Amino acid sequence: METQEFSETFPLFHNLETETLEWLLSMTETESYEPQEVLFSEESWGRGVDFIVSGWVKLETVRGGERNTIEIIGPGGFVGEAAILGNVASGSQVVAMSPVQSLTIPAQRFLQILRQDVQIQHRLLQLMVEKVVEYQRYCQFYRQPPKVRLATILISLADKYGETSQRGIELFNFPPQDLASLSQLTLEECLQVMAKFENKGIIATDEHSNRLLVCNIKQLHHIIGKLGGD
Repeated sequence: METQEFSETFPLFHNLETETLEWLLSMTETESYEPQEVLFSEESWGRGVDFIVSGWVKLETVRGGERNTIEIIGPGGFVGEAAILGNVASGSQVVAMSPVQSLTIPAQRFLQILRQDVQIQHRLLQLMVEKVVEYQRYCQFYRQPPKVRLATILISLADKYGETSQRGIELFNFPPQDLASLSQLTLEECLQVMAKFENKGIIATDEHSNRLLVCNIKQLHHIIGKLGGD
């Protein structure tokens, strides 16, 4: 990967000096994963940070055989930093949802980067604060109707990882169970809301390309703004 592409792909590294980008790239190792392959298990947390070049992964907890998706990360995102800087939830793992290509920075090198570059420190702090604010918003889901919960999740994924095209904002066609977990809905509730969104032309699915299309993100914002009112 060239330095310009590296900078454009990962917001954490936007507009850094070429020399800094070359230094960062020299520390990376390229990895590939197949769908359902585990990137981080409970035993391997802390080995490094994976920066997702292409594909989609999910952070999930596994307890008593029950899996619960708590975050989806797409191209331009990264995972693993929390285990290096602190702790992660017990029983958690990161699993590929599609074919994935990533760049891995080993833990000690990642810490070295943070110690030596204040600008990256600041950006990482900003991104982690954004995550905290997002999780706080999700903690209020129990007060909100199902369509507001799902609309909030779709907007978040579209804003962070969506690709704009003539058809709308394109995302991976996530399994409904994963969207249900993120939205804190039952699978049946999630499917019902998705069907309503499709009927209203807010979203669509392209089975051929395995894409979820957000056709009318303004309407999703409107749903949130009205707190689910019709």
